[in-house]
Parts: sequence; structure tokens; C-alpha cells
Amino acid sequence: MDVILYNHGGCQNRGCEAIVRSTSALLRARDPGARVTLCSLAPQEDGALAPDSVARVIAHGVRPLSWDRAVNAVRSRMGAPREEQIARNNMPFLRAARRAQLCVSIGGDTYCYGRPELLLAVNARLRAQGTPTALWGCSVEPELLRGEILDDMRGYRTIVCRESITFEAMRAAGLPAVLGVDPAFFLPQEQLPLPAGWREGDTVGVNVSPLILRCAEDGAAVLDSFRALIERILRDTSSAVCLVPHVTWAHDDDREALRRLKEAFAGEPRVFLLPDGLNACQTKGYIARLRLFVGARTHATIAAYSSGVPTLTIGYSVKARGIARDLYGEEAGHLLPVQELRREQQLLSAYEALEAGAARERTYLAGRLPAYTACKNEMMDALVRAGRSRR
Repeated sequence: MDVILYNHGGCQNRGCEAIVRSTSALLRARDPGARVTLCSLAPQEDGALAPDSVARVIAHGVRPLSWDRAVNAVRSRMGAPREEQIARNNMPFLRAARRAQLCVSIGGDTYCYGRPELLLAVNARLRAQGTPTALWGCSVEPELLRGEILDDMRGYRTIVCRESITFEAMRAAGLPAVLGVDPAFFLPQEQLPLPAGWREGDTVGVNVSPLILRCAEDGAAVLDSFRALIERILRDTSSAVCLVPHVTWAHDDDREALRRLKEAFAGEPRVFLLPDGLNACQTKGYIARLRLFVGARTHATIAAYSSGVPTLTIGYSVKARGIARDLYGEEAGHLLPVQELRREQQLLSAYEALEAGAARERTYLAGRLPAYTACKNEMMDALVRAGRSRR
């Protein structure tokens, strides 16, 4: 089976990397002869980071100096439609797709951040040339399933949803949806030596992202709440605090917010930042050894959930809500929507509840995870069926 993973933003987002690693490994486990190509929007950074289960990494878009870009510039001046310009700018991917049995869109929540013009343009070309497409591990706000988004969704041979809110909305819209889990739940961990400051069995992880600060009603208040949380941990416990970056894109870098927190505790050896250069498996290896985790990035919390670490998610979207609901049976007590986080006491109270119930949650996760992830075969069956539909 010749599969292309596309709509991949780059492995500086450890969640994107986790999806690539897990998905390619699942495909190879199902079919050892499967050839998986990663089509990346950031090929320079992904060449060295791609796992062994990926046969090659190719660029999604054309080079700055290329025939396609020159033709596109001329066509643009002649008034070519925007969709044509986008498609021509992604010709390396579209050419490779002509030989693929299946193209799998792995940008799980791409449809949630404004009009997904890249997907709309390339999907139309893929379907015109008869290449089957699948939407993999997705979350979509139910109110977005209308108009051109719904039309585009109808072109997928299969849609694998990572949580039930999206699944129910897809099925209500008559789409070919399967309920699964985020593929990152299957990511293995790699355990490196513990950094200075780590207290074995007594380290709390904290992840804050610029994204939640932008989604919040008052980003400064959210950051102040995390600062108050760390003060409370240092004052009332012997725990260390590990600051965990999960996305390090130049335009959306967790380290910006985390360094501001670290600066507030300058000289305090119990507060430290994980080192740069870790891949998704290595980052998960540290998260797995935490006592508790408070995280904003969905895939940072997935690394914790899947390792049995009691976790409080500071969520901002349907994916965080849906995963918490499916994993625990309810959102309350496990998810604090960032849009509602206005006062320090809200985060402190939620953390204290997490701390009080930690032993119970570890036991619960150990029993729940095997059943929660038992849908793996159904997820892979859906992809295989989609690939067999190549005309």
C-alpha cells in the first residue's frame, strides 16, 4: 500500500510529529510492505526527525525558484482563481499523489482555524484525478459542518474522528465517519536521563501555550493564574515543577510563555524547563514520569493521559472537550475551558481537586485505557478500505 500523509505542518509541533510517528507505525504494522510518504509543509525540519516507518519526506509546496512558481506568478497577474494558485503552489504533493493508493490528511483540527483554503484547493485536485482521500484523527466544531466545508468533507472516502462530539456531528451530517481516538495515544515513549531539578515521583508538569493565551478572554490573567499555581506548589509541597514545551514553531512557541514563568522564579532550582531538541517520544518519556500534569496543548495532555498520569487540561476547543468526555465520561473535573479562566482561584481549585484525586485517577486510567484504545483495528480497517477504492 502506497500512502501519503499530507497537510502536515512540521515536527516542531510535537503533536504533529506524534501523529506522523503513530500513524506510519500503525500502517506498517498492518502492512509491513506499506510505503509511507510524509508530505510536509516544513520539509527542512522534518528530514532529520522523520521516523523509520516513513519511507521519505517530500515538500508540500514548490521551491521559491521553480517553473511552477514562475507560471503561477504569470497566471496570478492574469487573474487566475485563488484555488488554482494554491494548487499550483502545491504541485510536488499533487504530482506524488498521482501514484498513491491513498492520501491521508493528518491535520486533525485544520478545519477549526478559519477557511482551510489549502485543503479545499488540493482536495479538489486529488479527487479530480481519482486519488482516494481520508481525514484522519480529526476534530471539527459541529457548527462548521455546512457550505463548502461540508461539501469538502463529502469527498473523503472515510473520516476517522478522535472524539465523539465530532463523530456525532459527522454522522448527523450524513458523512462516512468512524469513531476512533487520536493516533498519538499509540505513541511509544523514550526515557532519557532526568534533568537537574527533577524529583523522582514528585515532579509536576506544566504546559502553557501562546494559543490559549490568545483564546482566553484575558491572556495576562491566565498567565498570572499559572504563576499563582507554581507559587502554591512551591509553598505547600516539596514538588519540583517541570515546564514542558510541546510546540516550538517560530510563530507559536510554547517557550515564550514558559520562559516568562521561569523568569518569575529565577534562582529557584525546583522550577526548570525541559531542554530543547527533544522529539515527541522523548518528550512523552518525561511526561510519563510526572506525578501530575497541567497542560494546554492537546497532544501534551494526550502524552500524559496515555501514560496514566493524572491530568488537568486547560482546553480551548472541541477536541479537548471531546477527548475528556470520552476518556472520563464527563468533562467536569478534568477540563477547565480557558475561555472561562478569569481568576487565579479557578485554576488553584481545579489543581487541588486533581491533587486530591490523583491516586484514584491513576487507577482509573490504568483500567480505562485498554478499552478506550481498543478501536485501533477499526481505525486501520477504515484506512485500508479507503485505499482499496483507488480507481
